[in-house]
Amino acid sequence: MAVEIRAVAPDQLDALGRVTAMAFGQDPDPDAGESYRKLLDLDRSRGAFDQGQMVGGSFAYGLELTIPGGTAAAAGVASVGVLPSHRRRGIMRRMVTELLADARDRGDMLAALWSTEVPLYGRFGFGVAGVTTKLVIDRFPLVPHRLAPRPAPVVLIEPDEARKVLPPVFDRKRREVPGMFARSADWWELEILADEPRYRGDASSLRYALALDSDGQPIGYAQYRTSGSWEGIGIEINLRLEEMIAITPAAYSGLWNFLVNQDLVRQIRAWNVPAETALHQLFANFRETQTLNDGLWLRILDVEAALSSRRYSADGSLVLGVFDPLIAETSRYRLEVSGGVGSCRKVSEPPDLSLDLEDLSAAFLGRSRFRRLGALGRLEGEPATRALADSMFDWDPQPWCQEIF
Repeated sequence: MAVEIRAVAPDQLDALGRVTAMAFGQDPDPDAGESYRKLLDLDRSRGAFDQGQMVGGSFAYGLELTIPGGTAAAAGVASVGVLPSHRRRGIMRRMVTELLADARDRGDMLAALWSTEVPLYGRFGFGVAGVTTKLVIDRFPLVPHRLAPRPAPVVLIEPDEARKVLPPVFDRKRREVPGMFARSADWWELEILADEPRYRGDASSLRYALALDSDGQPIGYAQYRTSGSWEGIGIEINLRLEEMIAITPAAYSGLWNFLVNQDLVRQIRAWNVPAETALHQLFANFRETQTLNDGLWLRILDVEAALSSRRYSADGSLVLGVFDPLIAETSRYRLEVSGGVGSCRKVSEPPDLSLDLEDLSAAFLGRSRFRRLGALGRLEGEPATRALADSMFDWDPQPWCQEIF
């Protein structure tokens, strides 16, 4: 009997949690079912069933994703996994294809995900739309650079206060940065602020530092944990930054100064900070490890709607020949931009640029690399045309996604 792909039923949520955990080599989280019930629309899920037994699972969150100049409905594809006993049978491809078709039918212009393995999703038309930096700091103290902005004052707050003040600060920031997405009250409670001992490992409970403006209003925060070990009467503390959101340069400077100049701290680690986190511009003696990684992957589901919905940094006109690897077809689109506002429609004209949907999707949020891709032979077009495309698609701030979903 062939493996069947269908939506997951409410009484199969625990099975979904078990299958996806096992697919990623982990033990199931006994509380995953509760999170799924509150955060998932099960119509957006897809399970793979072999003779009634779930052997693969996947789902998509309905996200409000920030794009240049606004927001767009996006499918946040997550936890796509197949049991080791059923791999190499095309099950993952079938699940993802159905999730994408369902998302487009719902009116989503985009699909987004974080990839556990880099080669997996380009074949579906996903491209790396945002990058992230893993940061390790182990030189202390750090001396403020003479040209750095004056740090905002920072205070520590308790979890109950954090529940009230963090969401509004986050919401201000996420509306500015392409790739960030809105958080519901349940998302805050279950994914961000949850602090049961099982989430901590060998680290402390969550700590919260709040940056304030001259009127005492919140303009940024850092969420972090600490861990330490005693050597005789001495102790060395490691600090793990979970999230930092800063509205102003002063908030950014204040939060970093607070973190790096705590007594007894010997190392700071952060796995997801924006690629433009330039601490050498804040501190005169910063020279530590920053590792660049792929972050948010994006696929455009509706090229005409998506390219018409975002704003642009330069005006111009381009005909794009776009190859979609999922359906192995090329379509041509004319993009007209005037006053930063775009209009896109299908045409039959010869293309100015010919490229894969993966590379167009990677540029959509503002991480424009058309000249570089042309130099590598990944797209076809004249140098002046590639330069125009870079000017049009580029955006400030650069895209970044605040978390894995």
